[in-house]
Amino acid sequence: MSDLSTDSPPIMELPEVVARIPLLEQIGNDLIKVMERKEQIVAQCKKPGRGRDKENPSPVAALKQELRGLANRLTELREEVQNLGGTIAQTSSATLEFLGEVDGCIAWFSWQPGEESIHAWRPVDGEPGERFPLPGVSLTVQGPSELAADQSVENNEEDTVE
Repeated sequence: MSDLSTDSPPIMELPEVVARIPLLEQIGNDLIKVMERKEQIVAQCKKPGRGRDKENPSPVAALKQELRGLANRLTELREEVQNLGGTIAQTSSATLEFLGEVDGCIAWFSWQPGEESIHAWRPVDGEPGERFPLPGVSLTVQGPSELAADQSVENNEEDTVE
């Protein structure tokens, strides 16, 4: 199934996306912090005893509340990216994508925190997280094992605490 639909983001020129990088950097860093904290909470809740201590006999309720707050923040970040014309392709790597054209074909421009410009793209029908160098750009592309690891994290993104 194609990523394009009637409510798809606008097709943007590369300079338009590059101009948004200062905002993307803030959003990407916030996204990484949210996902790291979520992973910490999920890991803590899977431990025997679930972190109970004498001063706080029921930390699970507090952790659930914090997870709800993180889920709300993730929703806000998704909306911020959508307002800029893009989408969050992968939460684990904070990969943000924007529709554009590469060699005359509609494609997703791909950006990750720490990148000073847009160096990568993926086909519209490609898998989120796939990254190919833009023409004339050298890029360290994720290998299949790294991509599979990212996808397994993505598939587990909706962990809940019971």
